[in-house]
Amino acid sequence: MNNQLQRSDALKVMDICRQDVVTCQQHETVASAIRLMADYNIGSVIVCNDQHPVGILTRRDAMRVVPGPQGEPLQVKQAMSAPLITITPDASIDELGIELMSGRIRHAVVVDQQGRLIGVVSESDIVNSHGLEHDLFMRSVYDVCSHNPLRFPEDCSLRLAVERIRAAGHTAAMIEGLNGELKIITETDIIRLLASVPESLDKPLYDFSFKKLISVPGTISLFNARRHFRKHGFRHLGVLNDAQEVIGLASYSDILRNVELDYIFRLRELLNDRSYRLNETRNHLRIIEKVIDSSMEGIVICNAEGNIQSVNPAFTQITGYQDWEVIGSNPNILSSGRHDKAFYDKMWDQLRRKGRWQGEIWNRNKSGRVYPEWLSITAIESEQGEVIQYAAIFHDLTEIKRSEARINKMSYFDEVTHLANRRLFIDRLHNALAYAADHDDIVALVNLDLDWFKTINDRFGQTEGDLVLREIARRLEEALGDADTAARPGGDEFSIIMTGLGSTDQLPAFLDRLTKVISAPVLVKDTEVRLTASIGIALFPGDAHEAEGLLRCADAAMHEAKKLGRNSYHFFSSELDQQTRSRFQLTSLLQGALEKQEFQLFYQPKVCLKTGQVTGVEALLRWFSSELGEVSPSDFIPLAEDMGLIDTIGDWVMEAAIQQAVAWKQAGLSINVGVNVSARQFQRGNVAGRVIGLLNRYALEPQYFSIELTETSFMHSAEKTRSAISELLRLGVSVAIDDFGTGYSSLNYVRTLALSQLKIDLSFIRNIETSEKDRRLVEAMVAMAHAMDLEVIAEGVETPQQLDLLQRMGCDQGQGYYFSRPQPEETLTRWLQNRPLKC
Repeated sequence: MNNQLQRSDALKVMDICRQDVVTCQQHETVASAIRLMADYNIGSVIVCNDQHPVGILTRRDAMRVVPGPQGEPLQVKQAMSAPLITITPDASIDELGIELMSGRIRHAVVVDQQGRLIGVVSESDIVNSHGLEHDLFMRSVYDVCSHNPLRFPEDCSLRLAVERIRAAGHTAAMIEGLNGELKIITETDIIRLLASVPESLDKPLYDFSFKKLISVPGTISLFNARRHFRKHGFRHLGVLNDAQEVIGLASYSDILRNVELDYIFRLRELLNDRSYRLNETRNHLRIIEKVIDSSMEGIVICNAEGNIQSVNPAFTQITGYQDWEVIGSNPNILSSGRHDKAFYDKMWDQLRRKGRWQGEIWNRNKSGRVYPEWLSITAIESEQGEVIQYAAIFHDLTEIKRSEARINKMSYFDEVTHLANRRLFIDRLHNALAYAADHDDIVALVNLDLDWFKTINDRFGQTEGDLVLREIARRLEEALGDADTAARPGGDEFSIIMTGLGSTDQLPAFLDRLTKVISAPVLVKDTEVRLTASIGIALFPGDAHEAEGLLRCADAAMHEAKKLGRNSYHFFSSELDQQTRSRFQLTSLLQGALEKQEFQLFYQPKVCLKTGQVTGVEALLRWFSSELGEVSPSDFIPLAEDMGLIDTIGDWVMEAAIQQAVAWKQAGLSINVGVNVSARQFQRGNVAGRVIGLLNRYALEPQYFSIELTETSFMHSAEKTRSAISELLRLGVSVAIDDFGTGYSSLNYVRTLALSQLKIDLSFIRNIETSEKDRRLVEAMVAMAHAMDLEVIAEGVETPQQLDLLQRMGCDQGQGYYFSRPQPEETLTRWLQNRPLKC
């Protein structure tokens, strides 16, 4: 195609033309042209026949002929793009921009009247020539960027990367480093490498030096993106989402593809100039006609009497009316009836006085739908100053208004429950505290966490779980006063701000009511579910004087309510604050305890109550911190579960215990070693697979290893626990229920599974000498266990009297200080050597 574009009175091509053009002759080799592009850091070389341009070799053209097997050197004329778009130096930038945009072409050659080369203009030159800060540059980078950029691993070959970039028609791609760093490979980089090291195409990308990808938030405007391009001297930017993840690439080309809005702005300026007439020049009309027809904004031209003369396709798309249905009619056929006569009188008065009017107006389309639009009307005058036409430009605001409302709601309200989200909640908390400080009021911050809510999601699915959260949110709102705020910061946690409290006397009654409304049944798929909550309360100004401190206090109080058995509420106290700080310190130290080898296993024997033989030992984890000394398991085990470290620590315990069992067996002390496995481990990991793998690795027979688990394992992850137990029992690993009697409703699982042992919790053994009730309970547990063919182990045996009672009840084994305290391996080994073992 060879298009000669003509003259315009706008900004001229010559104003931005680059005359220092690099050229080559059509018979030269592609390799020499590539070296020229690399040496001069340019995107193209103009191919000439003597002084007349006949084609252009761009980076994209050069990439199509990546060196392959050796053969005859390829000539430029075989790879160049031809024919050229040529343009005279006095043509307008607007004309050239439309031509390049419609043809998706990136360069045009400027020639004189004889067709001789003057210079070259690229799409980048056009983008940079626009100096107005208007609608084009208020669009965001996210709107125009490529949302599926190519990504290559560092070990990808350069040749493959070039082929993929060329095939996709992209100008750049991302390189993902092993350390997570993103780099960028561009067409410019490829040309540089083709010129300098063409023989290295099959090397991996990590052998070359590529620049780090510079990224910007997707919300920045195109105008500011262009400033980044100019400031840093590059042509591509990474585009970040709200999570700071790179989700796209933006380039100069992406900006040019959106230049249409710039022309619409220019058209607005032309129409706002009352002395400008639409038929002034043929070239202006051609440009305006292209813009009007392709514009996404509705455009209407009316005569002086206000009757419609012409409309564009976007008018039809927005209103539903075809041009033949409205030409000759008055625009009031679109009236919605929402505006009174005074509104239109004011609009026409401004048009007569100032020659233009703009604002929001509600109209009605052909189907009857009323919609908001932004309307700009300009009066167009003749040379004598008489109004001869009116031009109106409008666009439908419906989606914009919907988006604004949606964004506003997403910004401040939780999507599931429609309560305030964390952002709005924090804002309201700050306001409430400021008001309370000025009026000597009390503010109560209530944090609540639904107990065992995950079991609902696991059983019924997340969709039903969301419905339950929505119902709880509705109940909370009904329980609050008009000035109070309920929020859902996330997950199954809710927060409440109670204001205007002259005293705290009314809080207990409110909290009792709150626990009742939460625990009322919720119907989930025809099943009644009852929920409870752990509630923490902190008070302003007694517990904290600022929002962050109050949040911390309420959260600490909530966790204390959990520790006290859940389904309760707890007020913050200074002692609780100290515990929170201690927990924070423990958290920091616990993360490095395994790496520092601060954990150690102690072992406590289990003894047959009939023969006195040692039947096995229980491995007990101990933590000897280099900073804190010995830390109680009751402090760090729950913390490890909350932090997600229990799997790693549990794996270490299991492997260390099996290694010790093997060492004892090799020393002639064949004895079963039991390990506690938490409910979290059953819930998150493949316990049975881990045990089988370790037994195979260390060649230990299954009868020398056993698993102990608590009743809560059935509540948290019943099916996973059931499957794991069945697999372990088939292998020959015995499984015991630990701390029996302290859990919840797992008796059915105990009855239906072929378990090995049941361990009665020490809290029942402690008082069997003095408490008739406890004696009967223990006796019943022993009888029940024997009825299910389970061995019974009593924990916490400390006195001869307890031992005597347990023997008379028929209890099988005992464990406790009466026999031995937990001991490290070296001392327990000596102890075992002097005791009879039951092998």
